[in-house]
Amino acid sequence: MKEKLKTLLKITVSIALISYLVLTKIDKSELINNFKLLDWKFIPLIFLFIISHYVVSSFRWKSLLIHKEAKNVSPLYLFYLYFTGAFFNNFMPTSVGGDVYKMYKLSKKIDSSAVGFSSVFTERFTGIVMLVLIALLSLSRNLKLGVLVLVLWLILGVYLGLYVLRLLSKTRFSFFKKIYEALIIYKGHPKVLLFAMFSSIIVQILAILTQYFTFVAIGVKLPLLYSFLAFPVITLAGFLIPSLNGYGVQDALYMSMFSLVGVARETAFSASIIYHLSRLCISLIGGVLYALGKDA
Repeated sequence: MKEKLKTLLKITVSIALISYLVLTKIDKSELINNFKLLDWKFIPLIFLFIISHYVVSSFRWKSLLIHKEAKNVSPLYLFYLYFTGAFFNNFMPTSVGGDVYKMYKLSKKIDSSAVGFSSVFTERFTGIVMLVLIALLSLSRNLKLGVLVLVLWLILGVYLGLYVLRLLSKTRFSFFKKIYEALIIYKGHPKVLLFAMFSSIIVQILAILTQYFTFVAIGVKLPLLYSFLAFPVITLAGFLIPSLNGYGVQDALYMSMFSLVGVARETAFSASIIYHLSRLCISLIGGVLYALGKDA
């Protein structure tokens, strides 16, 4: 019942936002004209960025699987999970809904729900940290102190989180103990975490460039520095706000944030739709792999 309510909420949010934008904020004829301007030669490049994002993310995930239960998991299998996870993102709350599927499949394969959870959580956490840092760095060169403070707060937050988890691990709930043991293993492997952080930078740059070139495809060259601020903010909002894979939320933020640099609402909405459709097309590969049961 709870899952049905979540699904209903995300559908309602997406439909309500898109309906509001289309009915009250968009000139339909101008929107159609924007699609006529689409330069199709950029579409393969956009697809390539999305796939490259999955490839780098798979190797990042593999680097975090240092647990003995997961030594035999191949990057190819994780690549498969990224595709199928992207497919499930189309139906699950927020843009991280596919992570639940990835946790489930990996946990089942290695027979360890704790390792499945901890590796996916750590991979996602490093990505979010890099998103925030990229956004802050793009604001101004004078924010170095602010970035340093943020990093210190993140470190403090991690240690506090582990402390609370350690306390929970001493309770009668054995799952907390397994999660704690699976996470604490990274404490002795700083190189693994550094690689995860570095690869996360590449992943986020690829994600930003994917969205940047959706605008280029319809003849708009955004200020590059502003793009490195706006796209991470939009992505973070997609993590937090319930919607159907970002539909509605992303569109509204595209229109509001890029109007600040002179992009017409119809143009921003067009770029958002192109990005939605590009991700949907790539995710359908995951749907086919799931239907065929190709567990790599």
